[in-house]
Amino acid sequence: MLISVIVPVYNVEKYLQRCVESIMSQTYKMIEILLVDDGSSDRSGQICDDLALLDKRIRVFHKENGGVSSARNLGIEQASGEYICFVDSDDWLDTDYFEKAASFLIKERPILLINNYLKDDAKGSVFCKFPSSPSLYFTAADAFFEMVNNSHFGWEPIASFYEGAACKRVRFDSNIVFGEDLLFRFQFTQLNKGIYIYQYLPKYHYFTRMDSAVNSYAIHKKVDALKVFEQVISETDKRTKTLLLCKEYMPRLIHDCIFGIQSIDCRDVAVAKELQKKIRKNIWHFYKEEKVGLFMKVKLTICLFPQSIIKIVWKGYQRLKESLG
Repeated sequence: MLISVIVPVYNVEKYLQRCVESIMSQTYKMIEILLVDDGSSDRSGQICDDLALLDKRIRVFHKENGGVSSARNLGIEQASGEYICFVDSDDWLDTDYFEKAASFLIKERPILLINNYLKDDAKGSVFCKFPSSPSLYFTAADAFFEMVNNSHFGWEPIASFYEGAACKRVRFDSNIVFGEDLLFRFQFTQLNKGIYIYQYLPKYHYFTRMDSAVNSYAIHKKVDALKVFEQVISETDKRTKTLLLCKEYMPRLIHDCIFGIQSIDCRDVAVAKELQKKIRKNIWHFYKEEKVGLFMKVKLTICLFPQSIIKIVWKGYQRLKESLG
């Protein structure tokens, strides 16, 4: 059984070798490694070519910069494996990860096998936020609900094995800067019915670094995620809709509104004004949600104030938090 490993690459010359070598050294050998250089301006592209000389299983694709979604999409198009997985170019794997997963894939043949990942700063801090549990089996709808619920796994595309034909039915939206992961997983579950399995297997190391792209997104870019939530909420079932609305959408809406107002970037401030309009338009609908607590309702109400007042209220709230330790 061939596993296609897609690695989107962009300006990661410090980390790329560690990542690819951890894939090359897997005890499970039936893999192809697709390195997609997304127009890197450092030595990442050359490192990809050098690594390909060391292992015939590596294929390298160089493209103009278009973002991680476009790089993953090219990998999906070129993949020929029975299963496809995504590995970020600054992450790495335990050497027996694929072997442990492959035995499960061969036996169960799921549409999607979801594992865990370890948050690892490469300095000794390693942890998995999910407790150990037996394997769990889901329908597509239940699997997506669990992704949103985040009690066993999330909606990140990594640390998962997608049945090849099923994966090729879906693409990442390259027009979305933030939130494309949720949309991809949602569309995958919408288009592919069958067995979804969770296997507790924390052998994928997710590298936590402050200079990663996700930590550099400004409010006006992160607002993409709100649009994704709105789309998914409008298309999913009632229980998932309620969970997304109360647990994810409203807290992020409030956060982006308040922090956009505090920003010195005029683009963030402009987005905050639009978010205030959105809150004002939907405020009574938000208030009526049974799972929205009093504190959330208070924060929603504060977002309706003039921006100058919100700045004063927020500074007072921050001072209070600091004084309370």
